[in-house]
Amino acid sequence: MRRQAPGSSNLQPWEFVILKSEAAKEQGEKVCLDQTAAKRAPLLIAIVAHTDTWRRNRDLIMATFTKRGTLRKRQGTYYRKLIPLVYTNGPLGVLGWWKHLVGPVGSLFRPVPNMMPRHDTRVMVHKSAALAAATFMLALRAEGYDSCPMEGFDPWRAKKLLNLPRGAEVCMFLAVGKRSDKGVWWDRILVPREWVVREL
Repeated sequence: MRRQAPGSSNLQPWEFVILKSEAAKEQGEKVCLDQTAAKRAPLLIAIVAHTDTWRRNRDLIMATFTKRGTLRKRQGTYYRKLIPLVYTNGPLGVLGWWKHLVGPVGSLFRPVPNMMPRHDTRVMVHKSAALAAATFMLALRAEGYDSCPMEGFDPWRAKKLLNLPRGAEVCMFLAVGKRSDKGVWWDRILVPREWVVREL
């Protein structure tokens, strides 16, 4: 499985859980509301977004740079100071609410990064997980396989099935297999370009 997808600050806040056993696959199909793609595909994968792995992953990244002798001062400052400021929300999210108020005020005077209260952190890790999923889907296609992303599932049962910790949520499930000529239910209709592309 390719793990070189782009993501925010290279923190890789995702996990791919392969439902390999027959029992897990069967439960996964139910979690995915018995969608045809989930039931017919030989492989089902859950893409999980983690809000709480940033410290572990950041520490590994910094240790690796240090071991290689390639840790630049700017990188050290970024990972030691900015990343904790962005991702830490404090007890009961109090620091997150403070950041939510201070960020827009600071932006009046100069560009500032999103200091991310808890709900913004969730959005960020889901975006990174989706990038990882899209990269994986393209890699599958290059190898002659197809996939169907599914956002329709029971999130509570999914969390229980995958035994996820508090800071983790399923971003989507992927049904993986070989395409069938009968696999497309209807043609894809694209909305007008001007609805989705804008130039300034």
